[in-house]
Amino acid sequence: MTTSTPPNELLLLVFLHGFKGGADTFAAFPDRLRHNLEQTEPRCEIQSHVYPPYDTRGELTVAVDKHVSWLTDLVATKKCEYTEKGGTGPLRVILLGHSMGGLVIADSTLSALGMLPILGLICYDSPLLGLHPAVFRNTFDKALSYASQGQAALSALTAGYGFIRSTTGNASSSSSGSGKTTPPKDGKKSNEVAASSNASSSKGWFSLATMAGVGAAVGAIGAAGAAYYNREAIGNHWSWATSHLSFVGELWKTTEMEQRIQHIVEAQEKGVGFHCFYTHLPPKKDLPERTFCVLPHTPVVRERFTPNSNHQADDEITAHIEMFTEKSDGLYDLAQKSCALISDWVNAARKGKMGAGVGEKVDGSAGKEKVEEPENERMV
Repeated sequence: MTTSTPPNELLLLVFLHGFKGGADTFAAFPDRLRHNLEQTEPRCEIQSHVYPPYDTRGELTVAVDKHVSWLTDLVATKKCEYTEKGGTGPLRVILLGHSMGGLVIADSTLSALGMLPILGLICYDSPLLGLHPAVFRNTFDKALSYASQGQAALSALTAGYGFIRSTTGNASSSSSGSGKTTPPKDGKKSNEVAASSNASSSKGWFSLATMAGVGAAVGAIGAAGAAYYNREAIGNHWSWATSHLSFVGELWKTTEMEQRIQHIVEAQEKGVGFHCFYTHLPPKKDLPERTFCVLPHTPVVRERFTPNSNHQADDEITAHIEMFTEKSDGLYDLAQKSCALISDWVNAARKGKMGAGVGEKVDGSAGKEKVEEPENERMV
């Protein structure tokens, strides 16, 4: 009779939700990924942990400090439990963050280098270089489309009312409301998916004044009654996009966002893995391919970004929110590629090519110091 060899390594998968997320953000994805890794890495005891819901308002640094403190306690507790039951192998940590959670785990990794056994971090649709400006334009187009549908319905009601009045002797044109025109949709969609990392060129869409003006326009339509139909969908999409701006002031800090990516890439060269999976909507009807995030354009960074295509979602925000649910037809592929990536990192660590002791500690984290570099030497 053969006896199985107990796992001699401990791998902690630590998930962190993003803006307005919660414990259910990742749905069954943590368990799915853990199960896949148990099949490919029998030498490891795999544990999935989801960081408790946290306040996504205020300074990002506050969220980072709290996350590092919680992670430090988690590692100490799990290491103690592991050794008490006879475990002697290494403990490694993989950080996985969705949306703004990716920025938090990036800064947590940089601030905890040399102190915590972080093997790598995986960002899922994290706006490390900002939100793609088309997200706001497409959201407004959707609002106008819904408003247009509302107008059509009201016009039909008006026509019907006129017909009834005419049959009872009250003269009225049955077509009184049928000649209304609907708001034109902007047919000019951006074909650029890999936008430049210089987010300052997109500030027209990101300015609060512009957002307020557009919001007022939508409000005016609603006040007239045209947007009554589908008003919940309009509100959900619009408030989600604009409220993002109130929390993530980091998205305006172009230099610091570039520095964060640069430091993370440098950390990878010194033993810590980094990768980002981003939602990608393939071309559909009259729409070009779309992404939720601005993508880097230099090869050294871009090769660490992999698209996760969703053919079912109607817009970028829906694809972003439903990334880990069965509604996304890219879910299976996302789990498979995440598993393969982590396995590669674990095997590299066993060979001494990644993990603790590789290279030197990377100093600083985004936002704590500014590093002046010649423009032609920037990575992103």
